[in-house]
Parts: sequence; structure tokens; C-alpha cells
Amino acid sequence: MQLQFWKNNICGLFILCGFLIVVAVLTTFMPHIDLLSHTSDFIGGTLTYLTYSAGSKGFLITLSILVLFTTLKTTSKKQWFLLMVQLGVLLVLSFAAKTLLKEVTQSPRPYTQALTELHLVESPSAFYTLTETAQNSLIEQASEHVSHWRTIHWQGETDYSFPSGHTVFVALCLFFFGGLFCKRKQYCALTILLLWGFGVAYSRLWLGMHRPEDLLGSAIVVAIIALCIPSANASHRTQTHRL
Repeated sequence: MQLQFWKNNICGLFILCGFLIVVAVLTTFMPHIDLLSHTSDFIGGTLTYLTYSAGSKGFLITLSILVLFTTLKTTSKKQWFLLMVQLGVLLVLSFAAKTLLKEVTQSPRPYTQALTELHLVESPSAFYTLTETAQNSLIEQASEHVSHWRTIHWQGETDYSFPSGHTVFVALCLFFFGGLFCKRKQYCALTILLLWGFGVAYSRLWLGMHRPEDLLGSAIVVAIIALCIPSANASHRTQTHRL
């Protein structure tokens, strides 16, 4: 049973590992992102909607599309049910871990350093001693020097940085849906999913919401959780064997 467990999870874990490696390499050689620079509406809008697709404003839409696609390609009702149970457990555990780690690490978001450079706050950590109203007021003042494509996100997310909730969702989708696409040889869908994942990851850096280590840590958190959860195929085959 243990061998079968690894066999059914290896595709998703391999894709998640690949995501980790590519993000680590790209962020190492990527030019510095100046949060105080202005940008075009095309770039700002594109990265904003990418980040929305994995955040509170759009992750349910993204999840619904992926679930619908999976449903259409799954002929066994029992297998579909097992897949949805696995997905539900992954979602609950991953986001619970994300919430806990944010409170434990209390890592300031990168944009708080930009606020410090603008002399709006003494230090990144000082930003978190303010009330939410005062935080948003400072960000509003910063909008005179910072693109509104960035500040609209800053005002909506004044919590801590590590790990990235958006990247947790991306990593979860890459492991679960990416693994399914790979096993089913749906390589076009897998390619689109990977491009979306990298786009979301970059958007979080560009917006000043996260550092590279936040993205990498998020993927590692999901990988650890995924290692502890049997795959739907393994569960299904185990039950069949017992019968």
C-alpha cells in the first residue's frame, strides 16, 4: 500500500518540485523590482487579475473551473468523490497551516519597506503596531509616489507576509490538478496551469506583497501536507482490494 501511495502521488510531487526549482532559479537572477516605480495599465492590470485569480476575489472561480474540468474527465462517480475528498482535506489543512505560520513568523510584507523609504513609517515592524485605519491612511499617502495597481493590493492585505496564501493555493492546484493532468496525459491543460502558477507567483513579487522565500515556503508547506495525505487512487484501490 505504501508503494502504491507514492506511485499515485509522484506526478503531483514532481510538478510541485519543478515549480519550486524554477521559482528559486528565476528569483535568484531576476532584476530587482522597484516598488516605487510607475508602470503601464496593461502590466498592472494583467498582474492584478492574475493575483485575483488565486486570492479571495477569484480563487473560487479558478477552483470551480478546475473542478468542472476534472469532473468532465472523470467517469467513475466513486473516483470523483474520493478526489473531491482529497481536495477538500488539502484545502483545509493548507490554509490552516498558512494562517498559523503567518501568526508565528509575523514577517512584514515587502511594501512596508517602501513605506519606510518614503518616511511614512519608522520601520516595517512599526507598521504593524498601527490600527488598520492608520495603516490604510499611510498607504493612501504613499499612492502619490506608488502605482495605484500596487496600493490597491496593499490596502487590502495588511497582514503578514510568510507564507503566501496565493502561492499556497497555486501549489495546491499544481500538486492536485497538475498531477491529474500529468497522469491523464492532458499536457495542454498542464502547460496552461503551470503558466498561470508562475504568473501568479511573479505578480505577488511585483506587487510588493511577498519575497521569494515566501513563495518557496508556501510550496514546501503544501508538499509536506501532500506527503501526509493518501491519494484518491490509493484509497480507491485499497478499498477494492479489501472487498
